[in-house]
Amino acid sequence: MSLPSNVPALAVPQSDVADEEEISRCLEGAAELVQGFAERGAVSALDIILAANGESEARQAAEAVLQQTATLQDEVSRFLSLTNK
Repeated sequence: MSLPSNVPALAVPQSDVADEEEISRCLEGAAELVQGFAERGAVSALDIILAANGESEARQAAEAVLQQTATLQDEVSRFLSLTNK
């Protein structure tokens, strides 16, 4: 997950009356960020779980992934609320 100091910039339409092409570009960029985040998170979480020696480590890894997923859902919802004005 990105640290607050290195959160990727998410493009948003620059005007209240954005054209469909600009909105489409912004949504495509958001989708790419989400896909990249999900791929990186899933692989690292799987590696942690596979390397875990006990239930405690597996549970912690699963909880971390759940928290990251919730953050991702919140950010996507926030982005969509900005584009649906």
